[in-house]
Order: sequence, then C-alpha cells, then structure tokens
Amino acid sequence: MDQETYSDIILELYKHPMNEGEIKNADLTAQGGNPVCGDAIRMSVTLTDGKITDARFTGNGCAISQASASLLTDMVKGKTIEETLAIPPEQVFENLGGIIQTRIKCALLGLHVLKEGLKKYQSEKKPMTVDGITI
Repeated sequence: MDQETYSDIILELYKHPMNEGEIKNADLTAQGGNPVCGDAIRMSVTLTDGKITDARFTGNGCAISQASASLLTDMVKGKTIEETLAIPPEQVFENLGGIIQTRIKCALLGLHVLKEGLKKYQSEKKPMTVDGITI
C-alpha cells in the first residue's frame, strides 16, 4: 500500500476511534506502555463462554499506537482467548495498511498488552489487573 493510504487509515482511526472507553466490571483489564516514547494503552475485555464479547481501550500516545489499539478491539470481538493469542503481528500491520520499521513497537503495543493480560487471566482463571507491562 502506498504511504497516503497508510496515513489515511491511521489518521481516521486516531480521529474516530472504535471502542474507546472502559468496560465497567470487565473480566480482564490490562495496561502497559512504551517508556521510550510515552505511549500508554489500557485494554478492558468481557468474556462469555471463553469468547471475547466486548473489548475497549483507553490510552494516549502517537496516532499509530492509538489507532492500532482501536483496530485491535474490533478484531478480537467474537474470538476465543486462544484465537486472540494466535493473532500474528503481521495481521495488525496489514489491517493498518502497513507500518514503517521504526514504528513497529507503537503498532504492537495494544496487541502485547492484550496478550499478556490474557495469558495472566488464563493462568489465574479469574478477573485481574495487569499493571506495568513494559514493551
């Protein structure tokens, strides 16, 4: 994809994010950030019968990290924990229209936060909060 399309996708999601906000009584809340650039993401998820029924995010940072988190919340709805854990980084890049090499950590912040939270949730089998995940 050309640079203009890439910019349009990122900017549209940044200006008009999907699923922005917190879920009250979420089954899972995970947050993390990139201390190098200051990006921060907080993901909240509701699970029903092992499937993600709702996913929302809050955060601050660059357009890429915020647009990626927005896109990810939509990507995971209806997926099982295992299906979500299997999402490859390339799928996020592809859905964003491509990412330049220097912005990979920004684009993957939401995915890393969500996956770490889901792994912790699986190991504890109860609602919990994961704080301080650093990428």
